[in-house]
Amino acid sequence: MLNSAALAAIHAARWGDHFVRPGMSDYCFSRLPATIEAVLTGAETAGLPPDTLPGLASRYDTVILLFLDAFGWRFFEPRMERYPFLKRFLQDGVVSPLTTLFPSTTAAHVTTLNTGVLPSEHGVFEWFYYEPQVDTIIAPLLFSFAKDRNRETLAKAGVEPAQILPKSKFYHRLRAAGVRSTIIQSREYAASSFTQTVCAGAEVIPFRTVPEALTTLVRCLQSRLWPSYYYVYFDMIDSICHSYSPESPYVDAEIDLALTALERLLHPALASRRTPTLLLMIADHGQIGFDPRTSIMLNRLVPDLARATRTTANGELIVPGGSHRDMFLYLQENRLDEMAERLGHALAGRAEVYRTSDLLAAGFFGSATPSPTFLSRVGNLVVLPYAGESVWWEFGERKFETDHRGMHGGLAPEEAITQVAALRYGG
Repeated sequence: MLNSAALAAIHAARWGDHFVRPGMSDYCFSRLPATIEAVLTGAETAGLPPDTLPGLASRYDTVILLFLDAFGWRFFEPRMERYPFLKRFLQDGVVSPLTTLFPSTTAAHVTTLNTGVLPSEHGVFEWFYYEPQVDTIIAPLLFSFAKDRNRETLAKAGVEPAQILPKSKFYHRLRAAGVRSTIIQSREYAASSFTQTVCAGAEVIPFRTVPEALTTLVRCLQSRLWPSYYYVYFDMIDSICHSYSPESPYVDAEIDLALTALERLLHPALASRRTPTLLLMIADHGQIGFDPRTSIMLNRLVPDLARATRTTANGELIVPGGSHRDMFLYLQENRLDEMAERLGHALAGRAEVYRTSDLLAAGFFGSATPSPTFLSRVGNLVVLPYAGESVWWEFGERKFETDHRGMHGGLAPEEAITQVAALRYGG
């Protein structure tokens, strides 16, 4: 069924005329880790509302999490009656729209899912942000300096992952309760510093192709008799959206391939299961298209913005973190109010400008008291463009360029509404 209460919560989450605010208290991605832990171990956790799970069962021997990066509600909803793999969730399970975290980024969601804590605590909130321990902008998932194209350049510079990445207790708690966790993800980053640190306590199995990943999952299901959690992560829809835009036929083709493979390779194996198995299908966010040629260059729009920006110990500008859809500025405190007002006027009708402190107070990053780590990394002013708009920084100071035509990170409905689809097999 389609969860009407979740739909109503999403409608109620509209924030002004342009945005959706994260509903941390109920139907939000933030509740997924606690839900997974509860159904596997019986722990009393603050998970998703009970109506997001099928039937009356509260415990499962096996949970499979299919994580299709960027396959949010804007993609799921128009296809859920057309593809057998999705339609089965509607007919025999539950489909519940959710709000994303803020920012609506892979970095924030993957870290929350693997640690069980919110961005305001773990501090990995964006693809790019300022890391005070190295006094520059980094790309945490790549474990690299932001200006570098290659992975692991922080490691090559002698930075230990444990210095700047959160250590997860999530998988250790599952193991202590007798549940073994297996992560199946691309060989590109299966052995990365991020994976090895944030996913500590889980077995990680690399793959090259979608059929290989699903075949590996099926073989694991057939051979393992103990309580298990499987986390299967696919990034291809997100990658294609970035390259071609969400409206591209290339994206349609990639989604078709993924859903067809899931139906042919995974469903038959699950249909023969005898032990109670919960299948969850999720996404971290959607995507929204834009033309990079029309991006608003903030330091061109307000020429003295650079002079109001903080600098490193070496006198280099701490250029903005975030993305085209959620830019975090690192401004000198004595210029913050002035720049907030000037940027607000200059961007009127195209974007909105917020002090980070106001968003924190309103719970956008999570309800918990923000950690010192998070506060040391996050900028003090946030620019949120409207749908179809984007902001960036004129190159010169900022070396990490992008030619993406699809993006996420902001709070437009296309990027900030996702879903969890739940279906019971076996038992």
